[in-house]
Amino acid sequence: MNTHVDWLEVRERVIAVEEAERRARGLGPSGYPTFEPVLTTAEIAEAEAQFGIALPEEYRTFLAEVGAGGPGPGHLTSLCRIDGKWGWLWDGYHWLLDPSGPFVETEDWADQQRATLRAAGYEPTTRDEDDDYLDDYHEAFGDAGEELWHLERGRGAVLISDNGCGMTSWLIVVGPHQGGVRDRECAVNPPFEPYVDAEGNRHTFGTWYLEWLEQRERAAR
Repeated sequence: MNTHVDWLEVRERVIAVEEAERRARGLGPSGYPTFEPVLTTAEIAEAEAQFGIALPEEYRTFLAEVGAGGPGPGHLTSLCRIDGKWGWLWDGYHWLLDPSGPFVETEDWADQQRATLRAAGYEPTTRDEDDDYLDDYHEAFGDAGEELWHLERGRGAVLISDNGCGMTSWLIVVGPHQGGVRDRECAVNPPFEPYVDAEGNRHTFGTWYLEWLEQRERAAR
């Protein structure tokens, strides 16, 4: 469920807390803008058309009213166009979205792996403690097996922020969990863990971003 957020107010609050933190460290104003430039309605529509999706409403409004990237939990990746293609820029990589199917929750991932293998005429054989059928993907799909495995694992989601030390956040943009965010360590093969609030409710992009901002404001005070 989307939460109504005054994103223009949020933008000003983020800029204010960034400036307050710089003053607390004895620094002057930054010579760089806090956020990447906002995207126009036409640019957002072009990106959506490229992937054949509608972005989650809270995130779409963020792009139009706050910026295409910038401060956030960790640091938000930037939705930008490079060589005529839209994608999310992170650590020098231009990440594209695989919109071909819904994001698969961690608890359903083993079932999805088995279904993919059986659809290719291969009966799954190897299941380790992480429900990892990567060896079977190699057997079933040859040299393309590992790439297919990784693409399928992140299908329907985009890497939305880099949290440091190999920790990443993912925004689900396709399927019944659209708009939710997941935490994941990218260095190994861990589960995608939903971000939740103090009451255990799963965060949407909007509530996830607001919780981060409120924590920073409390720390600055």
